[in-house]
Amino acid sequence: MMLNAHRAWALAAALLLSVTAHADPADAASSPLGFGSKGYVWNRMTPEQVQVLKLSGDPVRGKEAYRACRGCHRSEGVGRSDGAYPRMTGQHAIVLIKQITDTRAGLRVNPKMEPFSSRHAVTPQEIADIAVYLSRARSTVDNGQGDPALAVAGAAAYARLRCHECHGKAGEGNEVKVYPVVAAQHADYLLREMQHVQAGQRGNSHPDMVKTLRGVSDTELKALASFMSRLPDYRDAPR
Repeated sequence: MMLNAHRAWALAAALLLSVTAHADPADAASSPLGFGSKGYVWNRMTPEQVQVLKLSGDPVRGKEAYRACRGCHRSEGVGRSDGAYPRMTGQHAIVLIKQITDTRAGLRVNPKMEPFSSRHAVTPQEIADIAVYLSRARSTVDNGQGDPALAVAGAAAYARLRCHECHGKAGEGNEVKVYPVVAAQHADYLLREMQHVQAGQRGNSHPDMVKTLRGVSDTELKALASFMSRLPDYRDAPR
């Protein structure tokens, strides 16, 4: 049985806050270290991430605050089918919070996002509100799907690389462990981000993800992207 959104977020936040509570205070006060740097720890939370997770997000306020994001991410967070901007519709709120606060802290470098996610543009409360709004959003707009001819090979690669252990058999991710939804994401976005993770260029990469993708060919990455992009919204998938 799946946890409801509020309970899952509360449990994930409690687990993450527990990790932070046992971290070295000096580390918590310093700037985060990106992947590949000495001492890097995946999802070592910044003080701001801790702050946002303590707030209660409101989807009504979030829909209003999200208006400033629509120029790139479009209505209901559908993104761009060419993968220039990700689909955020239905993404776990806690994942969105992590990505925004990681960008604000400089842990994940994203020049296009920085002006809109800066402290001058959005408050911690608005981050919480926007995240909850997008996690519940629905859309009738189709995502950018990959080549159907590659999807079968992609499904085999998804199983062989054991991607389901983190991202789920339906691509639903894991809200408690802060693993993102990959189902119905744009294929070109998935491909680009996997390439960045593989090359160690994504500052907040999970080390296990980098290890898993090491040595995987571009052809197989494209197949994986095609398979994941063609999975339905996990909220509509059979259970």
